[in-house]
Order: sequence, then structure tokens, then C-alpha cells
Amino acid sequence: MLGMTTHVKVSGTELKVRIEKALNEKGLKKLITNLEKELDGERSFLPHDVEAQIRREIASAGVAVSQHGGWYRCIAAYLLLPTLDDLLAVKSTSEEKNVAPIVQKLRNEALRESLSTFGLEVPARYARTSNGTGRSHVRIPREQKQQLVENFLDALPTFEGLQDVLDTLPFNTNLMVKQIRGLVKRYLNIANRLQGKDKQE
Repeated sequence: MLGMTTHVKVSGTELKVRIEKALNEKGLKKLITNLEKELDGERSFLPHDVEAQIRREIASAGVAVSQHGGWYRCIAAYLLLPTLDDLLAVKSTSEEKNVAPIVQKLRNEALRESLSTFGLEVPARYARTSNGTGRSHVRIPREQKQQLVENFLDALPTFEGLQDVLDTLPFNTNLMVKQIRGLVKRYLNIANRLQGKDKQE
């Protein structure tokens, strides 16, 4: 495996050059597009304050955001910088038939390093690669799993109460309310799935 040669902690002209290099590389277009979609929406894995900080870094570096497809595309490129050189090297080896698992591994490493800079963990969907090349799942005893579910569902009345309050508020509110709304929605969705499984069992 190629070693990581670039860290996201670059600034100024160097940051501008590397972001634009990633954005202009045809071999990374699909990878950046997919990541862009993950960032542009209510389910974005970037907290608002972290996104704002990255935007400031990109802007201060002088990247022409509008010329490169918008903010989320530029942020996606920014997050891939830690393994950019390795990604480019792998993408250039056209004789290699299946580089997808390697690309996914490098993408995950890049996200892990970029997000750790802000004290964040990589989202679960990026924690492993396809085709069994990533970390294996660790099984936990049934009793512990059941206890976890019970403790999780103990908070259901609180979140239902929050939902009642949110229902009285206009939908187009400030960012804090939007984040709480998203959190409550995710919790209730998970709780519904867990309760559904209990009924099936």
C-alpha cells in the first residue's frame, strides 16, 4: 500500500493547488461527486461549525468555488487531500482491473484523517471497505445488545415530547432548531425500527 504523503493541514497557495488538482482530475470525478452528494443535504456528516470552518479555509486559500461546481464539491475535494497523491496514483494504473476496494480504502483513510483534525469520527458507512477488505464486525452478546436497545428506547418519551414541541414551530427556523429536528427524526426512525424488530422476534 502506498503511504499517505499529503495531510489536509496545508494552507494558502498549496491548499488551493491541491484542491484544484483533485477537482480537475477526471479519475476522481465520480468519487468527489458521490462525496459531494453526502455533504449536500440534511444528512450531511459535517456539523455546521466544521463545514463553516472548512469553507473559510477554502475561501482564504483563493479557490474559485463557483468555477469548480460549488461549495460541497470543493469541500469533498478538501476532505480527500490526506490521500490525494495515493488516489491519483491508483487511478492512473489503468492496467489494474479492480481498484475499487483500494480507492474506497484510501477514501476512508482520507476522511478519517481529515475529520480527526476537527475531533470527529468517520461515519459508520465509511468505516469499512467493500468486498470484505475492511474491519470485520465484532459480535456482542445477545444480553448486552438487548440492554443497549432497552437503554436507547428509555429516551423515547423525551424525543416524542421534543417532536411535539417541534410540530408547533415553523419549519423554516434557525440552524439549531434544524439540527435538533434532524436529530429527533433520526432517533425516532431508529426507535421505530428497533420496536419493529422486537415485535417480529
